[in-house]
Amino acid sequence: MDKAQALKRIDELKARQQMINKTWQKTVNRELLDFFVDILPRLLDAERCGIFIHDPVKNDVWLHAGTGLQAQELTVPVRTSLVGRVISSGEAVIENDLDNQIGAHDAVAIKTGFITYTAICVPIFGASRQRVTGAVEVLNKKRGLHFDEQDKQLLERVARLIQIQVENLFARQELINISEEINKQIAMLEKRLAG
Repeated sequence: MDKAQALKRIDELKARQQMINKTWQKTVNRELLDFFVDILPRLLDAERCGIFIHDPVKNDVWLHAGTGLQAQELTVPVRTSLVGRVISSGEAVIENDLDNQIGAHDAVAIKTGFITYTAICVPIFGASRQRVTGAVEVLNKKRGLHFDEQDKQLLERVARLIQIQVENLFARQELINISEEINKQIAMLEKRLAG
């Protein structure tokens, strides 16, 4: 293959890659996830909700949809956050005394101005249940109440309902990571061909 053919092939690959990225972006029903973020605080008599996606490559968790926040506005570490703990263990967590604990929620409070007192968080499993792809977190039960087992069961049901949407996001994140690596390799190829 000569230089002109190689450059043409690279352009074709770039175009296909852009088409794939656009297609993946459309597969996630953003409105459905936003609906759950809006309705869950009402159902659980709480203040806020967030749906988080796990990025295993960067080993962090980013917010996809959340009350008062934009997508990816918030990233939390897997090791030290409540959401990260749920994703690592695959187990739901209820914390009803966060105002007496020091943790990642304090850093989030500084960034967002929102102080967390109580929280409930459940994992969102992948389709095969062999990996956790994200988590749903609801914050601050109103009227001084605490989250309980009934809240956990309801939130786990919701997590199962949005599983496919989050699985699509998880797969999309993997695709983006692969796409970034392909872009690096294409850039190296273009540099070699130009030189």
